[in-house]
Amino acid sequence: MPFPAIAFRILLLALLTVATTGRIANGQSIDLSFDDTPLEQALTDFSERTDTDVVYSGSLVRGRSTSCAYRGDSVRDALLCIVAGHPVRIEEVSPSQFVLVPVGRVDDDAVDTRRYVFSGFVMDAESGESLIGAHVLLPEFSIGAVTNDAGYFALPGIPGGNRRVRVSFVGFRTVDTLLVVGSPAVHLRMRPGARLAGDILIEESAGVPAEAGVTPGLVSVPIQQLGDLPASLGGQDVFEELRWMPGIHRAGEATGGLVIRGSGTDQNLYLIDGAPVYHPWHAFSLISTFQTETFKNVSLYRGAFPAEYGGRLSSVLDAELRDGGRSGPRVVGAVSALSARFVIESPVSRSTSFMLSGRRSYIDRIIGREHAVSDDLGRRDTLRTGYHFYDWSGKITYRPSSRSTMSVSYYTGRDVLDLRLPFDLSLDFSSWLHPADLFFEVDQDWGNRLLSLRHQVLLSDRLFLTTTVYDSRYSAREAAFVRPTNTASVVSDYGVDLEDFGAGIELDWYAGMKHHVRAGMQSIRHRFNSDIEAAVTYTSSVTESLTERSSLSAAELAVYVQDDWRPTPRWRLLPGLRASWFSRGDYLRVSPRFNARYAIVPGIIAVRGSAATQVQYMQRIRDRYSFLYDLVSSRWIPTDENTEPSRSGQLTAGLELIPTQGVQVTLDAYTRRGRNILLPEDEFRSKDGLIGPGIEVSTLLGQYLAGEERSSGVEAGLDLTRGPWRVVLSGAVSESESRITQETPDDFRPTRFDIPLAGSAVVQWSRRSWTAGVSGIWRSGYP
Repeated sequence: MPFPAIAFRILLLALLTVATTGRIANGQSIDLSFDDTPLEQALTDFSERTDTDVVYSGSLVRGRSTSCAYRGDSVRDALLCIVAGHPVRIEEVSPSQFVLVPVGRVDDDAVDTRRYVFSGFVMDAESGESLIGAHVLLPEFSIGAVTNDAGYFALPGIPGGNRRVRVSFVGFRTVDTLLVVGSPAVHLRMRPGARLAGDILIEESAGVPAEAGVTPGLVSVPIQQLGDLPASLGGQDVFEELRWMPGIHRAGEATGGLVIRGSGTDQNLYLIDGAPVYHPWHAFSLISTFQTETFKNVSLYRGAFPAEYGGRLSSVLDAELRDGGRSGPRVVGAVSALSARFVIESPVSRSTSFMLSGRRSYIDRIIGREHAVSDDLGRRDTLRTGYHFYDWSGKITYRPSSRSTMSVSYYTGRDVLDLRLPFDLSLDFSSWLHPADLFFEVDQDWGNRLLSLRHQVLLSDRLFLTTTVYDSRYSAREAAFVRPTNTASVVSDYGVDLEDFGAGIELDWYAGMKHHVRAGMQSIRHRFNSDIEAAVTYTSSVTESLTERSSLSAAELAVYVQDDWRPTPRWRLLPGLRASWFSRGDYLRVSPRFNARYAIVPGIIAVRGSAATQVQYMQRIRDRYSFLYDLVSSRWIPTDENTEPSRSGQLTAGLELIPTQGVQVTLDAYTRRGRNILLPEDEFRSKDGLIGPGIEVSTLLGQYLAGEERSSGVEAGLDLTRGPWRVVLSGAVSESESRITQETPDDFRPTRFDIPLAGSAVVQWSRRSWTAGVSGIWRSGYP
């Protein structure tokens, strides 16, 4: 079924769903009626109907029921009606937040000498999405925790009793509440932090606590704030929005990606729900496949990433698709300069929700894909000018219990180019619209497809297990037919196919108040296939042809362990070790990592540093002779007995400063060295041949030599929020050089991605539903 027809039916179904679903909005009268209803269900319904947070321990409500009928406009009285007759009392934290405290067991004067694991989940109160990277702090003990990918946190060894808890997350209102330590896992809900009071925009929570993160180079911006940053062509695009951060640039080439601190674009790992994406671009690198509004979390690690990530030298972009709205249906639709898109999410039942999104460009619908032409001699022909791209993504999340989550994620995206035009094109477009004896045809398509299954389960208060299985595939086809003269012709059909089947298991062990240990194992089966059939006819009797096929496979295994260690309230250390094995060449490599952070003035200023080594077993290269193939395709080549894995090491030091609420300043310095990087033997050679030497791996590798890279730089950033204004500034001074290993040290020269100076600025003003802004980028070096 064509894309527009599918999209129309889905949008129509979603609109009908929204139209038939009702909720009680704030400011309306409250009408509740429960008859022997489970107390937990009644409290959940009350929260959704009144837009009020009710925080409680599961042990207080488990196995209890309530019968209550209330009609009025007092939220507190309605809640008292629900809990009447149960051994709890209500504490009002704010007009929209209440805490249920047990009566008769634990009170403010009671002393519990036992120690417990204080644990729970943090989620978005509006969408029900888990919040990854939220900070949970117990001010009384000056300790805290950061939520994992499921929004879970645990703090072992906490004395029992009523404890003040502070929960913060950038872009959300800080939650200060009173909870009972010694009860099962709690569920904490946070609300977006920007709200309007009359004509004044109030930012309830801004900035990241200086004792929060530990990884230098980590960029983790809440999706809502990331989506507010400008993107070209009017669409929401993660890559476009990330380039406003220091040291991040976009590569301007067909097989591009992100340029992180001067590294090559193939040295970045892109993940969607744990599955790799090998070609993250549409429209010849104008638009990325990562749509901001389809994700609940995006984290970019530059250089020194944690031990659970590997396989690349420069960076890791880890994105998590939205689980689907749990509080109610949500439909978003938009049209930009190049494409139209939609996002639908909704609960299916109390334990199941889904998200579905689609996007398609429409320029082919405007200019047309086929054009019938004719001339005065009666000749007829059909010219073609078809190009479009599309994305589909979806996720179904099932929660069999409050301690377990299962999800299935799917993504597919593709570019399709179909051209038939006269061979002698000119700026006179009217000359195109006639039958031509000399013409060329191009039929190309490329894209990604992935399926990911994930199970997350809380085995105990101290053990959290995540299991992931995925299948990811990148494929491309480049076909061409050219008739430059009446007797000569060129025909070519080239294909590339890369498929990964992977599985991973990860265990979080909250060993004690000062140690959070994470360990895991990953296994990947790689398959590399490519083929070509080409023929060049010079005359009726002279023809040159090429037919080749290449098929390779490889296995990759990795194990890792790391410890988030807090020896004192001011120090936070993250030592880690990753060991990996690659079957082609039987390579075993060990990569140690270490991150450290010290809060000079807690909550205001902190310094950080890291040292890490990385290994990469695959590199992306392309034929440098023939213009018939490897034009837009990504050809990944695995290491073997003759080509060693690439290695790199990086040192980083940084400073974080939060002088006041709404102001965050960062400063980072780094130095990086890499070896066994494949560099072109003749860097100045351009594609100027027809058949070329072929597509065999050994033939391609003959066009490259092992080399070394080195880069260093200083990056600075400022994120300021004041009322309706937001200012984001970044700047970087860097140097990136490379040389063939056989050359002398004096032969280092700037790399293709060397950007000596760069700066960017974004100034935005928001009021109610209106946003206005101005932005600009300045940089030197690589275009």
